[in-house]
Amino acid sequence: MDRFIDPLFWGGLEYMPDRDADAPSTVSVDESSAPSDHLLWCRPAAVSSLKRLWEFVGPELSLLRGPFDQHSRADFGRINDFDTFVGLLRGWGDVIDRAELRGWGVVGLRC
Repeated sequence: MDRFIDPLFWGGLEYMPDRDADAPSTVSVDESSAPSDHLLWCRPAAVSSLKRLWEFVGPELSLLRGPFDQHSRADFGRINDFDTFVGLLRGWGDVIDRAELRGWGVVGLRC
């Protein structure tokens, strides 16, 4: 999952070695040249990689319930329950699916 959301929120998984040989590789992300620390974007070619990642992880979202319940903080932000968390991820999956169909890139916000 980190490999899917990284280009949309964080912009670099240098800390995470490629541990899963079956998973698609990480996606390169471009950082905004604007004076803001907040924008990230993926070129259309990277969106195809994100779509493959989504196809790999999307069907397995239910496996995240245990770790989410164990590590989430109820007082942190707007995503306070697993269903809201999954809704956010599925929303990004839909964005990636539609962008890939149209040959578009996507823009994300650094967290």
